[in-house]
Amino acid sequence: MTGRRAGATIVGAFLLALSLMTEAGALDEELRLFPDITGWRGGETLSMELEAPSEVMGSRSERLYRRETDNHTIRVIMLKGPGTLWQGLPKGEISADDGPIGSGATFRTLEAGGYRAVMEDHPLTGKALVVEMAPDSTLTFETGFEDVDLERFAVVFLQQYQP
Repeated sequence: MTGRRAGATIVGAFLLALSLMTEAGALDEELRLFPDITGWRGGETLSMELEAPSEVMGSRSERLYRRETDNHTIRVIMLKGPGTLWQGLPKGEISADDGPIGSGATFRTLEAGGYRAVMEDHPLTGKALVVEMAPDSTLTFETGFEDVDLERFAVVFLQQYQP
């Protein structure tokens, strides 16, 4: 093997190893933010930066989980950063509906895995559980299936979650 060919082989092997380490690192990060949950199949994680012309304002990542027994789904969305416009959950306990001219949605505050959260149950669009993780980040769990227990899923998820 010539010196040039050997050098090219070494560089190629290095680049392949670097690529595999980067993929493994990305997979570790993905599983840290979106852990595997027993009884559910996790899909691909989708991520995007939230950008303004002058700076990156945060990120949005999501993963769709399908229940193994019937394919019912939960979409988990992570928003992080100052550009998410998150103002925090209202103070105090809330149990309310959207009033006489609304569409029948109900809202209530609760604790999920040690975090403050609010559950919205809407007869047309389904349920959403928003969990306040930090001043500039939230986790949202969404489903359109009545038989999916978002609170239980969120507690299991948060036990395995590593911010």
